[in-house]
Amino acid sequence: MPKLPPIDADVIFGGAGPAGAAAAYDLRRAGFSLLLLDRHTFPRHKACAGGLTVKTLKALRYSVDPVIQARCRILDIGKGLSGSVEFSGGGEICAMTVRSELDLFCLEKALAAGARFMVADRILSIRESQNHVVLQTSAGALKTAFLIGADGTPSRIRRLTGEFTHHYQGFAIEGILPLNSVGPPRMVFDFNVVPAGYGWVFPKNNHANIGLYSGSPLVVLKKHHLLTYVRRKFGRTDLQHLSGHPMGMGGWRYHPRGRRILLAGDAAGLVDPLLGEGLFNAVHSGQLAAKAIVASQSNGIPAGSLYDRLLEGIRMDLRLSRLSAAWFYRWPNWGHWALTSRPVRFVLMKGFALGWPLGRIGTGFYRLPFLTMQK
Repeated sequence: MPKLPPIDADVIFGGAGPAGAAAAYDLRRAGFSLLLLDRHTFPRHKACAGGLTVKTLKALRYSVDPVIQARCRILDIGKGLSGSVEFSGGGEICAMTVRSELDLFCLEKALAAGARFMVADRILSIRESQNHVVLQTSAGALKTAFLIGADGTPSRIRRLTGEFTHHYQGFAIEGILPLNSVGPPRMVFDFNVVPAGYGWVFPKNNHANIGLYSGSPLVVLKKHHLLTYVRRKFGRTDLQHLSGHPMGMGGWRYHPRGRRILLAGDAAGLVDPLLGEGLFNAVHSGQLAAKAIVASQSNGIPAGSLYDRLLEGIRMDLRLSRLSAAWFYRWPNWGHWALTSRPVRFVLMKGFALGWPLGRIGTGFYRLPFLTMQK
């Protein structure tokens, strides 16, 4: 039998984005040796609207103020392009960042804590045994006690291990439009411009990130769809840096199968199907994976089993989001009417500003009038 390499790190990560960086930061504080693998050096372009919800800002272990370009307290909800309803008064609901800057910032936090980083173009094979995981990569063989697959929607780790077969993809296409903002920054969601999704406008310093999202794997979004939306919305077509990206979904059915291989973020299908938001679950699932690994070392329970239990809160929110999306996008006129009614506007804006996930808003809405927000 070939001689196995020595342990290269207690934990190896496939992917150094928000999920991997979040897990790495927590594991380094717990004293684990870490190696983050990625196909690219950082900074690298990453197609993403770049909105950080309050719950995401609260979940992060450190401030990301240096890479925040705008803070939004106003949300415009449109039905098609015929008009919109303003949601406001609940406090800050989203901070805007450029994804390449955010990812580099989070990776640097993990590296400053003592993690290592290496570029590996491709993982060729993965073999899990009772006590370790061996990866054959384009950079050579690597051995680790635990492997976290945080390598996004097309996850090579998920495909090689068969860890999650119910994964499916939504899709988004986006670009950058140079804009000089007037007045306070406003987020925009225009429903009914694409099936099972919406168009968005997210303001940044001197531009807006504009895109189309659909949570249905059957909907095809092309460049001309986005340019048509931008032309109708702004009377312009000078969109720059167009890119499309799949979004990992189906995570309400993800249950880790291995003892030592854990999937996080888009690799585990943890994108919210209603709005396509994935950063919170990427960060949170990475932290839960780290928590499971730390606990497994002290109580002897397999990390995969512990992680499965810890994920139930995320799975519950995703199930609720899936049901909401099925109803909302099937009857969009009724959905828009319900969403923009005054009571629902208040509940959502207050809940989002408090950093509550959708499930908590749904079960605790009656408490919201009595809660105050931190300034």
